Amino acid sequence: MPPARIHLIRHGQGHHQLPPTEKNEHIHDPFLTEEGIETCKAFRQNHPASALNPDLICASPLRRTIQTAKYCFPDRFESTAGKAREQILLLPYAQEDSALPMDTGSEQAVLEAEFGDLVNCERLVGEEGEQGWRSRSGVYASSQEALRARAKGLRDWLAGRSEREVVVVGHGQFWHWVTGEVDAEGNQNSEFLPV
Repeated sequence: MPPARIHLIRHGQGHHQLPPTEKNEHIHDPFLTEEGIETCKAFRQNHPASALNPDLICASPLRRTIQTAKYCFPDRFESTAGKAREQILLLPYAQEDSALPMDTGSEQAVLEAEFGDLVNCERLVGEEGEQGWRSRSGVYASSQEALRARAKGLRDWLAGRSEREVVVVGHGQFWHWVTGEVDAEGNQNSEFLPV
């Protein structure tokens, strides 16, 4: 049975979103800003565990989404004896829709060095991940055809999960592809509301 609830969460403010954005969009795989971190920390006040208690937390394999999951659900990832209690499952299918440096992920070894056992990188290799998730080719390209295929792949993967409640931290533009809120030309035809 597919999950009863799937929550698509957009990452907090990253350094690529600060002015001058024309320059900062060329930062490779940027981290969250201090404001972005504070927004994530406030998230739990607006969404208490009684209202949002996922069985599985996933994220796009980019630094800002991993950080967002970490700061939005700190109680889930507090370490005990030096190890994270739970892990964030990284999903290449959930990464953003452009091939700009800001939307190109870091190597798996870099993510593991920076986040340690907080991240589960099993999906970064094999059929889904190994086929160019960092090179932005194939299903990871920025073409409409590839974006539609990747969005469908993510929806299918989520539909096959047995957890009752799943959170996926990703990217605003790609979420429009996942929810089908793009027109025939690939333009967004709705906006997300702030939390």
